[in-house]
Amino acid sequence: MFKQILTGSYIFVFLLVSSLSAHAQAPKPTSPSSSPSPQVPGTPQTKVSSEELQKFANSIKQLRVIKQGAVQQMGDVISKSGLSQERFLEIYKSQQNPPEKLKQAMTPQEKQQYEKAVTSLKSIQEKADTNMQQVLQKEGLGLERFNQIQVAVSQDPALKQKVQQMIKS
Repeated sequence: MFKQILTGSYIFVFLLVSSLSAHAQAPKPTSPSSSPSPQVPGTPQTKVSSEELQKFANSIKQLRVIKQGAVQQMGDVISKSGLSQERFLEIYKSQQNPPEKLKQAMTPQEKQQYEKAVTSLKSIQEKADTNMQQVLQKEGLGLERFNQIQVAVSQDPALKQKVQQMIKS
């Protein structure tokens, strides 16, 4: 089960980053507990109102639920694909990084299983992406503003603590 979640998380993060980069030319939304973005010298800190901070915290709560659901669905798809978790990841990594060779050549059946699983994974990812964008829209935050707030929160321990408290409540 844990390995399934890790596999699903790995695939989800890759697909989400690819999708958001293509759609918004911006990094994916992450929780405020992820690693902080480096401060660019001379860059002013973003001002964040209490209302925006609450919207950000509400968004994070909802985005986590969407991500967890998508990761679970992706893990299920991979488990049902007919490929082992390890084999799926090996093929996936070799497809993403062509110089990386497979330990064992892909059989025609594995290729079919892999392609079917990837199609399902992309569908899950697209739905999650749409749901995440709807959350931000419903909360009144665009992707760009969400990312600005995320950077500000990651750089300011007091803001980070406020957001963590808002998420818990």
